[in-house]
Amino acid sequence: MEDKITALFGGGGKSSVDLLHTAFLVVMVIGLILGYLLNASKLNGTSGSKGSSTDKSKDGDDKQIDPKVQLNPQADAAYLVNCLRPTSTPLEILYAIATTPDTVAITSKQLALANELRRKKLAHLANKEKEEAHKSMDDLLVSDGWAEDDDDDPAAAAAKKAKEEKEKESLRLAKATGKDTTDFLKMKLEGVDEGVLGQEWVQQNLIKIGAWPPPSFNNATVLQQKKFKVDGSGGKLVSALDHPGVQRALIMTMGRLHAKELNTHPDLVAAGPKGLIDPTYFSATMEYRQRVGQVLEGTLRMACTLRSYRLASSILDAIVMFKIGLVDVKSDGPKKWFNDLMTKQYGAEGVPKLIFGDKYLGVPAFDPDKDGIDENMSEEEKKKKEAENMMKAASKQVTTTDEKMGLEIQITRQHAESFTKEKLVMAQAQGIPPQIAMQAYREAWFILVRARKLDGNSPDLTWEGALGDSKYPATKHMEILKEKKDSLYELLDSETVTAFTKEFASPKTLCDNRIVIGWPFVISNVAQKTGKVKIHLPPPVEPGRYEFIVNIKSQEFVGVEEEFALMVDVAQGVEADSSESKKDK
Repeated sequence: MEDKITALFGGGGKSSVDLLHTAFLVVMVIGLILGYLLNASKLNGTSGSKGSSTDKSKDGDDKQIDPKVQLNPQADAAYLVNCLRPTSTPLEILYAIATTPDTVAITSKQLALANELRRKKLAHLANKEKEEAHKSMDDLLVSDGWAEDDDDDPAAAAAKKAKEEKEKESLRLAKATGKDTTDFLKMKLEGVDEGVLGQEWVQQNLIKIGAWPPPSFNNATVLQQKKFKVDGSGGKLVSALDHPGVQRALIMTMGRLHAKELNTHPDLVAAGPKGLIDPTYFSATMEYRQRVGQVLEGTLRMACTLRSYRLASSILDAIVMFKIGLVDVKSDGPKKWFNDLMTKQYGAEGVPKLIFGDKYLGVPAFDPDKDGIDENMSEEEKKKKEAENMMKAASKQVTTTDEKMGLEIQITRQHAESFTKEKLVMAQAQGIPPQIAMQAYREAWFILVRARKLDGNSPDLTWEGALGDSKYPATKHMEILKEKKDSLYELLDSETVTAFTKEFASPKTLCDNRIVIGWPFVISNVAQKTGKVKIHLPPPVEPGRYEFIVNIKSQEFVGVEEEFALMVDVAQGVEADSSESKKDK
């Protein structure tokens, strides 16, 4: 899905081919970059220039930059979670990820290696220019007669042959030791080779469209006071936008969010087929996109542990924004654009949408999927029997002493057939076996469940949200995490604890703010049209009528969020030991 959308951002027609060609060129040179950076040591004994991060050894040779980056995942997670608040916007979440210690360490190393490549190439070109000038002077001083005499001179011929053999041996040695400059000279670098596009080009175009400096970055509640240490500066601390590594990560972030504008830019469309793309930047953006995607998934788990509905919703929006390349997924404009794009590509029935069939919330007396269902039944008969079983199960009384409730939703993917046909066409066009194309598919959705107790038809504003165990009311969720010595809680600073404690302090806003459970489900078969999602929920510990609000949000598509509510009546159960409250389940 993402690959297809990315190609379409090229503008369709020839520009789509241009972008694919560009991607091929970028991938092709990644190996060249890595090979050179890992093996190259010095070029003609040249010295460093301003901005170079190489060191000098005692004999005057340049020391090779170590491409390895020392990462600290726990410190990175601690930084990130303490940048988050219940009110964090999708942009603030992406800004936080762009400024984590590990992210900055990676981008800073990339800059150092890229600067070293430029320094070496510039030095090599300067030396080559000197050699050419020297050769031209020799040509002026040597007459044609001398050259003709050398052709008949055995000694001159032997010397010439020896020189050629020496040059060949030097070339073989250079290749064997990783010092061959042939591949290195093929790389096109922004600031060195004319017309090459890279980070500077992206930044200048972000400025033109009003996306640089990053919108609202200096207003970000937590980030505005952050300072960052610059490598090699003796511990100097600077603001985020003054730090080269942070700036690079933010440029990559904003470049991704404005993919529509940048990928269709005439300069980029023209540069791709010519190979005028700086691989030290554009190949790094591929790695950055993968890293941000992984960190966003981890951040979503953090939000679910903290039970913050608002934060989890913002993270899910950030995932879609970054994956598709949009700066906004809430307003009508992006929704219409995406709907039109899907309609054009897949047809009206191919617009992504989940259609919900039977829904069930309660404690089933039997397994609705198995009871009375024969393997010899037709699919239609099986579905009918499952529906009957679900109705029977719904009649069972839920009590305060039940171990768990079940939430079951029958889902139909409206877009399954259209997506499958398009996937097969793409596989055929690219010469990829259909089975492999199908296996590579991934469509992720996320379910967020909240709950409220009702007083008649209105919310009961005295309910403290206890589910599963009366000892743990939802209003004291942060205290519960502390008591249980939760590993995420151990990373929180006092300001973060206070912010999330306030989020659940009032029963009046509890239902709006607190997740009962966050649950992902992934479609790995593009052709799968129907299926059933099952989730276990902790039942209420007080008798009464409850409303469970279910939100289903996509991690791939724009404007397809669905919401519905299910009611359940809970009766007072009989405790096995009335002297004890309900235990942890």
